[in-house]
Amino acid sequence: MSKAADLSRAEVSIMARMADLDPDTPRYHVLEAALAFKSSWILLGQHLAEVLRTGLWKGWGYASFERYATDELHVTPATAKKLVRSFQWLGAEAPEYLPPKPGAKAARAVPPGALPELSSVSVLADARHFLDEGSVSEDAYLALKEAAFDGEKASALKKALLDAVPEHLRSKPAEDKVRFLRRALTATVKVIDSLREWDSAGDAGGDDLLVLAEKLRDAIAVRLPRETPAKREAAVG
Repeated sequence: MSKAADLSRAEVSIMARMADLDPDTPRYHVLEAALAFKSSWILLGQHLAEVLRTGLWKGWGYASFERYATDELHVTPATAKKLVRSFQWLGAEAPEYLPPKPGAKAARAVPPGALPELSSVSVLADARHFLDEGSVSEDAYLALKEAAFDGEKASALKKALLDAVPEHLRSKPAEDKVRFLRRALTATVKVIDSLREWDSAGDAGGDDLLVLAEKLRDAIAVRLPRETPAKREAAVG
């Protein structure tokens, strides 16, 4: 099997786009970092933080940072944001792990431990947020940080972070799921309205799309908890 056959569709797409770009441009550098993402997430996080900060994606023809990450880098918006937040956390909390700046003369001391994986640093970024808003103590935060750099897995760190947050401040998973479903239902209704306008303009195929969208709306609706008359009155009142 050839090396090309071992490449994923995303890698082939990225390499094809790189072939049309000047290797000295920021856009090329971000794509290059995306190819190396599996071996080191820091470089891609660094580039994405700069792309987001400067709005470079606008000049590259994308309507949003999320669309740029999805279409050009084949990285989900959630992962792109996680990369940016984690890189920013490193810059503030563990800058010794950042790549040296271009032209830096003095060699830096090698960090004492290996850099935690992206998911672990993402937990630390969440913990820092909770610390700043007063939901987590500084001792708990520092203990999480030490555990992460000692090699603790992200799943254990998440559990430790949850345990460190007082129970009355924790979000309720069931309530979160209902809220997300309601958002999805609202979005689906908007899609149906748009499809109806599109179909009324005389475009073929609108009926099929409307049927699919309405089925999705109904499937979401049946998963929502039924409101009692008392709850409806309370919501109206």
